[in-house]
Amino acid sequence: MKRTPRIAWLSPLPPQHSGVANYSYWLLRELKAHFTIDLYYDGEPPTAELQHDFETFPIAKFPQRRSGYDDVVYHLGNNAGFHRTIYQLAWRFPATIVLHDYNLSGFMHHAFYRQPDGDLYQQALTGPNGEPARTGLQSLLPKFGRNIGAIPMSHAIVNRSRQVIVHHRWVKKQLGDADHIRVIPHFASISHEPTPEDLASFKKRFLIKDNYFLVSCLGFTNRNKLPWLQVEVVNRLLTEGYPVHLFFAGETAPDVKSLEAEVRAGANNENITFAGYLDEADYFRALFASDVVINLRNPSMGEASGTLMQTFAAGKPAIVSDLNQYKEFPDRVCWKVTHDENEARLLYQYLLTLLINKDLRRAMGANAADYAHEVFSFKRLVPEWVAALAAARS
Repeated sequence: MKRTPRIAWLSPLPPQHSGVANYSYWLLRELKAHFTIDLYYDGEPPTAELQHDFETFPIAKFPQRRSGYDDVVYHLGNNAGFHRTIYQLAWRFPATIVLHDYNLSGFMHHAFYRQPDGDLYQQALTGPNGEPARTGLQSLLPKFGRNIGAIPMSHAIVNRSRQVIVHHRWVKKQLGDADHIRVIPHFASISHEPTPEDLASFKKRFLIKDNYFLVSCLGFTNRNKLPWLQVEVVNRLLTEGYPVHLFFAGETAPDVKSLEAEVRAGANNENITFAGYLDEADYFRALFASDVVINLRNPSMGEASGTLMQTFAAGKPAIVSDLNQYKEFPDRVCWKVTHDENEARLLYQYLLTLLINKDLRRAMGANAADYAHEVFSFKRLVPEWVAALAAARS
């Protein structure tokens, strides 16, 4: 009998509030038919369902157990709380990494700058070929935390790893297009589709009027998603008398709390909602209730957006940034905002056009759903994952 390959999986996991945790959860459900997978968690133990379906271990046990695996998969993102220990282990014991963000500078600054493992920070100050970063930029980085792309700080761990999985062709190109880097797109999966009654109840609970055009921003609301720009444009539409409701469906970042307070005290507080963290059912209610979803990133960290993939799969029109990895998505499924002095005017025109043209919204949504099914389905992506993990063992 052919032995089932054994994989160690180091990642945030539900119930941790993380896009990477959700990504791992759904991918694990698909891959468990092909591999024996042990899960390693940092902090809060995984859900009872994951503990039932997989062997689970505290991450501290990984070093003494690592020799028993055919491959190790490390998931790296930009949250220092979730990924610090995973990065340390990926550096010590190179294997396969899944790079969810190209630019790790914010993570590296919070996780390792002026910390006991500060050498990891210095080693990450390299370019695509391992050359040292320019001295001037090295001196600026500690002051600003993020370098807005000048030193993404992902090349060192990529060069050290045996295999790297990224979600966008743009990211692979930035990393030097090396042979050990594979592009496996983020999947588009809908785990909960609410009923019309669910949607009606959800709108009533959050005081969203039935005849209002619902614009949503999904997931953790941080500064990079340009919430100030979104509020500015929706305030203009409301002032002009258009029936619009802006809904932020996710936890508010500390540096966006001032905007949330300003909105709550403002004249349009009934039509702009900061909902905070939503459970899975309410998250999908927000998505399916939406008429359009805004998914901006500026500056972009080269990230893959699970919320955008779900927006496509749900057949919803999307507005994204005309930057980097987002340029890969065709215009027929999402409209792109160029971030210059005209960004507010362009976002206003996009929203107004979609508000007044229901047929256009339907066509754009249908294109998005077809695109998700053709490009981002598990049926297409799981064989790519199986091939990648098989290649890592060869």
